[in-house]
Amino acid sequence: MSIETKVIGHVLWATIDREKSLGALDIPHLESLVEMFRRAANDDTLRTIVLTGKGRAFCVGADIKVMDAMTDMQFAQAAELYQAMCREARALDKAVIAAVNGFALGGGLEVALMADIRVAARSAKLGLPDAELGFSPTGGLTYLLNHIVGASWALHLAMTAQILTAEESLRIGLVTEVVEDTDLEKFVLALAQRLAAYPPTGMKNIKRSFNMALESSLSAALTLEAEYDAACYRSPETRQALRNFIEARKKR
Repeated sequence: MSIETKVIGHVLWATIDREKSLGALDIPHLESLVEMFRRAANDDTLRTIVLTGKGRAFCVGADIKVMDAMTDMQFAQAAELYQAMCREARALDKAVIAAVNGFALGGGLEVALMADIRVAARSAKLGLPDAELGFSPTGGLTYLLNHIVGASWALHLAMTAQILTAEESLRIGLVTEVVEDTDLEKFVLALAQRLAAYPPTGMKNIKRSFNMALESSLSAALTLEAEYDAACYRSPETRQALRNFIEARKKR
C-alpha cells in the first residue's frame, strides 16, 4: 500500500508514499485515495484530514509510463477515479488540508485543489503541464481553479503549462500559507489539530455553506446561512464552546 495513514487525535494524516515515483498515481493508488476519503466520511472520530507526499513531491499526477500502456477503458477508469476523489473530498463534512511538500503537477495539482486549505513548503512547485502532453485537466480542476484564482490565472496556468514557485502560488491565492520545508509537518499538524478542536457542527456547516454558495444565488445563500447557523446554535458542542468562552472572559 502506497497511501500511508496515521491517526493523531482527531486528525487523519495521509501520505502518498511513492517517493521514487514523485508521488505518481496509477489506478490502485487512486482507488486507495478514494477509499480513504470514504472511510474518513464514516468515521465520527475524525475531524480533519491532511494529505501530503514524501520527499521531493506532493504528487505529480498520473504515472506516465503506466498511462502510456493503458487501454482506452483503463484510461477512462483512471479519469473517473479522479472525478470520484473530487466528489468525495468536496462532499466530506470535515476540513481537508493539502500539505504541499514539493512538486504538485498535473493530476497532483488537481488533488491539491480538492482540499479546503493548501499550505506549501517553500521549495514546492505547482503547475499544469497537461497542455505540453496534449491533455486537458480532470478531477474538477476546471471548476475549482476558476473559483480559487479566477478565470484569467486559471486559463494562463492551463494554457501555458507555467510552473509556479510557492511564493508565486501564494501571490495568486493558489495556496494560503508558505512555510519553510522543515516546518511544514509541524505547522500543518498544529493547524489540523486547531480545526479539529472546533465544534464539528460549525465546521461541517462552514464547508457546506461555502461550497453550496459557489453554485447558488445570494438569496439562496442567505436562506442556507440562517438554517445552518441555527443548527450550529442548537448543537451541544457549540453551546459548550459558548459557555467556555464566557467562563474564560470571567477569569481575565
